[in-house]
Amino acid sequence: MYFKVLSVGVALFTLCACSGNGDANQQQAVVPVPQEQPVQAAPADTVMAQPQAQPEAQQAQATAPAAATLSLPQAITAFVKQKFPNATIVGVEPDYDNGGQEFDVYLSDGTQIDFDANNQWDQVESMKGVPAFFVPQAIATYVKSNYQGMAITKINKEYYGYEIELANGLDLIFDRSGRLMGMDD
Repeated sequence: MYFKVLSVGVALFTLCACSGNGDANQQQAVVPVPQEQPVQAAPADTVMAQPQAQPEAQQAQATAPAAATLSLPQAITAFVKQKFPNATIVGVEPDYDNGGQEFDVYLSDGTQIDFDANNQWDQVESMKGVPAFFVPQAIATYVKSNYQGMAITKINKEYYGYEIELANGLDLIFDRSGRLMGMDD
């Protein structure tokens, strides 16, 4: 394809250069060059919450999206207030991947919680360690027995069960009943 365009351009140049009597008023052929489309910024209403000026919020603010105004569903706000009473929401990023509106919520304590279109959590990440109430008991027991003292820094709900990431970067894959299916480093 590139060579076809190049040969057409050379032919047009040759045609224009050879046709004429050297008159200064002679028209020149112009070959259009495709222009890149400008990137459009996301609408201003795609992010929520003004960052709080709290010391523990500094790490979360560094990874949270820019602040603007967007209201979260009441179910998500209530969940965050109940489960994280000492943290505030410092950022929200809407996501439209699976046919409905989903939200990535960033908290002042450095926790990120992703909510699906039904306002249920489907991923939690925290460098301090995922709170125990997110981790099924069978998985918590397995990790405690086999990786003593190692924090779970991420948990994903998957169609087959759960995938967790440990502080050392090791990923463990569990079925719905909490049995280990595999691992990935």
